Amino acid sequence: MSQAPSVAAFRPSLSMLGWALNEEENVADYVQRAEAFLSSVSDDYELILFDDGSRDRTWSIMGELASTRPWLRPIQNDRNRGPGYCYRTGIGAATKTYFMAQTVDWAYDIDAFKPHFDELRRHDVLQGVRPGEYSLGTLRKRSDSFYKGFVSLTNYTLIRVLFRLPFDDFQNVTLCPTRLAQPLALESEGSFTNPEVMMKLYWGGASFLQVPVLFQKRGRGQGTGTRAGAIVQSISDIVGNWFRWVVLGQYPDRRRGRVESLTGDPQR
Repeated sequence: MSQAPSVAAFRPSLSMLGWALNEEENVADYVQRAEAFLSSVSDDYELILFDDGSRDRTWSIMGELASTRPWLRPIQNDRNRGPGYCYRTGIGAATKTYFMAQTVDWAYDIDAFKPHFDELRRHDVLQGVRPGEYSLGTLRKRSDSFYKGFVSLTNYTLIRVLFRLPFDDFQNVTLCPTRLAQPLALESEGSFTNPEVMMKLYWGGASFLQVPVLFQKRGRGQGTGTRAGAIVQSISDIVGNWFRWVVLGQYPDRRRGRVESLTGDPQR
């Protein structure tokens, strides 16, 4: 009895985006972990890594690492621009078929994506989501501290209620076709940029598969995402863009994409 020919595993051309602010303790380990991950899932990859205005040795370490790694593309910002700027600029600079971002402190267990790359044959986007419900009792498990978890819960609730989007997480890893994201007119300046990409892809009719991706607490260095200025910027982006895009109707083409989880349950 003849067997059907096997289908080769899907190994996409892939850009990883990252940014570092005073991360001299983490950046070398980050590049090594990125290489291990990228080489395990792709035969054609790059790491676009921003030095976002560091005052320590982050930029010089990145230069040393790039001298022996042609797939590493370091970029130095003229000053601290923040994650939204780095994410938007990184998407524009990506040259591979797909892109994804990973924080320098490796906050997300992206190995969880590995068994599901073949799903990109059936879905446009793989969207990481932290498993479990948002609640005050689980915030310490979903972030570095209760405070950071509370900020994350506040942002999630605002986005979910105001925009009525059917996602289980908005601050996680998005594995996305570059051709779909690069034409988007991205307007956010802070941490709302990743949710903006998600919602504009969804409004454009893209299909998503939600994949459980665990949060991992920072080991070394000091995170900057929950500084007061970053929080104010994020909330301002959420409320301001909701008012312009939805209330004033300045983003009129808001179709509904398709969102499924690994259980196969559709969410619309």
